[in-house]
Amino acid sequence: MSPSFWSDENRLFVPRLLGWSINLKYVAKRLGWIKTETDLAETDRSRLQEAPSESSREERLRRAIEDSRTERP
Repeated sequence: MSPSFWSDENRLFVPRLLGWSINLKYVAKRLGWIKTETDLAETDRSRLQEAPSESSREERLRRAIEDSRTERP
């Protein structure tokens, strides 16, 4: 059972046993702190459309950081 403050529901307030709580997962998604699987799929598609080229160390690090932010089940 997941805590009520980290719900998969796509809304800010989620019902609890004794009232309502704020869905922090929804807030994190809206702020761009985590990405969903659909965001990840769009990123992968855009990378495939780019021409393959030598990427710099900075670009590889940036991609690694972005990939670490993605939410995985």
